[in-house]
Amino acid sequence: MSNYTHLYQSYKISMVRITVKTEAGDLSNGAAFHIGDGWLATAAHVVKNFEIKEIISEYCNEKLNIEKIIFHSDERVDLAIIKTNFDLTHYLTKTTINGSPKVFLKTDQIEIGGHLDDWIGDELVLSKVLLMGYPPVPFSDNTVLLAAEGEVNAVIDKYNGTHPHFIISCMGRGGYSGGPVLSEHGFLLGVMTESLVINNQSVELGYLSAISIEPLLTLLHENGIYPGKNRETIEVLFDGADHWESKT
Repeated sequence: MSNYTHLYQSYKISMVRITVKTEAGDLSNGAAFHIGDGWLATAAHVVKNFEIKEIISEYCNEKLNIEKIIFHSDERVDLAIIKTNFDLTHYLTKTTINGSPKVFLKTDQIEIGGHLDDWIGDELVLSKVLLMGYPPVPFSDNTVLLAAEGEVNAVIDKYNGTHPHFIISCMGRGGYSGGPVLSEHGFLLGVMTESLVINNQSVELGYLSAISIEPLLTLLHENGIYPGKNRETIEVLFDGADHWESKT
């Protein structure tokens, strides 16, 4: 099995589909992922100013409910976190996957990387990534989780935004927004936010862009949220660097 099969099998458990009703009355899918203690991370535009019709985890025994949504303090940063009752205790403590390779990581959350913006150069260019989300598949009778293997083609600074963005080789599809971009080494590299296009071209013709994880760490820290296994990363990065400030 490839490393990406292992990543997919380990982290598909953490994925959540969000279906909203648009102003035109259409239904649209986006992705979110569990980062610990019921908190989901996603792109802000997936949930902002829309009526949320469904929030679905294939592995939770209970129906998911939203307690609160917190957006990044900088409106240019397309990130949000959602507090829910996401709980996979039964899966973690009671479920045994017979015959599964030992390399599969049994976890209910995705661990955020510790690579701050100032540390990002071109070292990650051509490294491999796994993208997951919920693009609609023609003729499918239900919505399924799609996984795509890709690579980092470039790291850019947008003139109309903040923080570095990773350009990913996967084809753009509606429904990937808010999904995790996982490094081949098993940590969260970035969050998928948009397909970069000009002249109102279709998303399939654009470059998929994932925002770096520093603004997500900042969003969590500013709101006093230290979810699950990500607590240590946030505490080390912030408590150990009082001079470290959010990017503007």
